[in-house]
Amino acid sequence: LTIVASTGIFKRSIRWCHCAKSSKRFVQLLLRAKLFPASFKNPKTAFTFEVLDQFQLDALECKTAAMNFMSKIGRVTDEAFPSRVPDRYRELLRVSRQWRDIHNQIRAGDVHDRPDVPADSGLALFCPACPQIGINIPPEIEWKADDRLLYRPQLVSDGNMKLVHQLQKRPEDDVSLSNGEMFIVKWAPYAKHLVNAPQRQPKSKCSNHWAQNHGNLNRNHLDSTGKGACACARHGAFVPHCMVNFQKGEQQVNMDYSICQALKRFPGHVQALIVYDICCQWSIHFRQCVSESEFLELYDSLEIIGAIGKWHLAAHIPECFPKFSLNFVEGAGEVDGEILETLWSRLDEVAGMAQAMSIAHHQEVIDEHMNDSNWRKIIRLSDSLCEKWSRAEKGLSETGPTFEQLSDSLDASLVQEWTAQERVAMEKRGDHLNIYQVRLEKCGRFIHSSFGY
Repeated sequence: LTIVASTGIFKRSIRWCHCAKSSKRFVQLLLRAKLFPASFKNPKTAFTFEVLDQFQLDALECKTAAMNFMSKIGRVTDEAFPSRVPDRYRELLRVSRQWRDIHNQIRAGDVHDRPDVPADSGLALFCPACPQIGINIPPEIEWKADDRLLYRPQLVSDGNMKLVHQLQKRPEDDVSLSNGEMFIVKWAPYAKHLVNAPQRQPKSKCSNHWAQNHGNLNRNHLDSTGKGACACARHGAFVPHCMVNFQKGEQQVNMDYSICQALKRFPGHVQALIVYDICCQWSIHFRQCVSESEFLELYDSLEIIGAIGKWHLAAHIPECFPKFSLNFVEGAGEVDGEILETLWSRLDEVAGMAQAMSIAHHQEVIDEHMNDSNWRKIIRLSDSLCEKWSRAEKGLSETGPTFEQLSDSLDASLVQEWTAQERVAMEKRGDHLNIYQVRLEKCGRFIHSSFGY
């Protein structure tokens, strides 16, 4: 038996127990000895639990590929002649996928009482601080006027053009272990949506968003030209079962499915904030696309408020500023709407390693790193919220007196008029938000300055 351990690769002669008369019994004996077999029929290679945990941690923290990890184990075994060490790269690929799936099932509590078909996103972690009825909000809650802002989901949606995937040579040999159980959507319903959805991309009336419309458009060797997903705007946790593949750039048909799947996680809510880089164009036809599709679902009572991230808003036309700025969304808080950009940077580190994998393996690797990202958010959430609370109290104490002093220096009738206009703009939005439009008066042809020009 070839045993792969963290200290090297060794060949050992073993003798099976006399009562082990089947390969199933052999596997049980190996697992009891904390050895994971590479095959369940006639095992000839086994990996220690320790080395599998070490590879999983190296992959998450150091973005180590399986080939590099096995090369390291070979050098640990025999640094002078590593070519003489048995190569167990293919076996590691198989076993690591099984080991990853087992860990996800244990963490989700689905090992002993798992149904035949797991629920969508049943193995994924999500943000415990985001408002979710039945989890951190009582199911029998009676909505009040201010509750729609307090319990409103705030999501950021964006695409990543580096998470591509190459065409698979033998897709019929692919085997999936967790299709749709974590962050990437289940493929069959999504494929039906793409086939039946109207293939129209509305012409932009704003700036030419070339990256969204034409990203990786002419790469014929790719079956996925990128990915789109959603995350909570407050805490930066990926929303489970909403990551989709792009086929022809970042089109609305893709992002509509992603956003609808993300909003399914918040049933019973009356309002949701969606922050999207091209929200000015996406929001025009979103409701129409949902009503025309049998694969898109959206609660009729859900009011959607669209906004654009503060960094991307500068690239839009001036008319987008008052209507889609987060500064003019009541209850949005101090969020910039760009949290997904920081999350993409971590996933970009595994993009090159995962692009040539099989479709199922590629999906499992991306899911694993997204789940680990959410795990990092969860374990640091309490410290992060306490720090934000302290910073908010300090900012309020510093700016409050200054704001009151400014208000007292103005005409009371003007302050009352502006307050009424603001209330109408917050409730009705749309063109009422034009009161925040910056008015620039053109100067004369010549401008006098201290430099004499």
